[in-house]
Amino acid sequence: MLLNRGVIRIGLPMPAVSEFDLVDVDDPYHFASASELSLFRRPPPIANLRFQATIMIDGRETFPGLTILQDLAHQADVATTGHAQSALHLTAQEQQQIVTFEVGLFSAQIRDKDAGKLNAKGATGGPEPLVTEPFYIGINDPFPNGDPTGKVFDPHVFNVFDAWSTLQGAQHGKDGARGSVSRGQDLFNIRPIHLIGVKGVNDDLGVPEFVGSCTTCHDTPNSGNHSKSGPVDLGITTEARRMPDEPLYTFRNKVTGELVKTTDPGKGLISGIWKHIGRMKAPSLHSLAARAPYFHNGSAATLLDVVNFYDTRFAMGLTDDEKEDLVAFLQSL
Repeated sequence: MLLNRGVIRIGLPMPAVSEFDLVDVDDPYHFASASELSLFRRPPPIANLRFQATIMIDGRETFPGLTILQDLAHQADVATTGHAQSALHLTAQEQQQIVTFEVGLFSAQIRDKDAGKLNAKGATGGPEPLVTEPFYIGINDPFPNGDPTGKVFDPHVFNVFDAWSTLQGAQHGKDGARGSVSRGQDLFNIRPIHLIGVKGVNDDLGVPEFVGSCTTCHDTPNSGNHSKSGPVDLGITTEARRMPDEPLYTFRNKVTGELVKTTDPGKGLISGIWKHIGRMKAPSLHSLAARAPYFHNGSAATLLDVVNFYDTRFAMGLTDDEKEDLVAFLQSL
């Protein structure tokens, strides 16, 4: 699982107080139980942390009332006494040094084998522009009362390749590849997606359908993560998408008796809240070309697999050319 899907096992117990019970475990390794569920996840990127609103895929290192910098400091200390098995906690100075190092790391693709340099002809690819990219918690959030400054959501989240828009008609060579990247950026920004059955969107807003785009969830300008702590469930952890080596858990709502089966309860295992089962944070998108496989459990081997998932899940009706353009854009971030 590590070599093929890049996942590591995370062992977490059922929360002490929760709205649901664990009523069945189907674990091919015959280990997982309420005292320690086995969850198989990709390690999240450690670069571009300056744009994060949630620490860890399930948000277990994000605490109400604390800043992201404080969350990162806490995470560093927990990792020191946990993973590193230190008998001593980090001092406040050591925590600050680690956090300063972490938020100074930036990563982005700088070259594409077809398009060449990703900052050529006026494009702004690569990590350097990220250093000065504005960010605050809630920036460009698309939902009601999202952006604390009151600014209206702009779906044009990425402008990295705006300068290549004049090349969209090119068919060959570097200009053809750059035109494809630009078309993919446009598709990512504004191609309508009818969000239906997305926990964290439809249920929280109380609407059966929300018309958005890829940038509804990936709303942080030129970074692509969600600018507020708002994990969602896209259906990746359902029984239908379970892989043979993944445990399957059945939870029952203590009040309604409703059952749900999932390979990873996500934020629900941290909060103990029924509607949080399966919800996970939206990842940042830079350096995707170097980070295969994709999704939290490595279930998508390629970026085309990712695009195909969304195309099928939300009936987007993408053509083969549009899929190719989206992949070209994503692998250029």
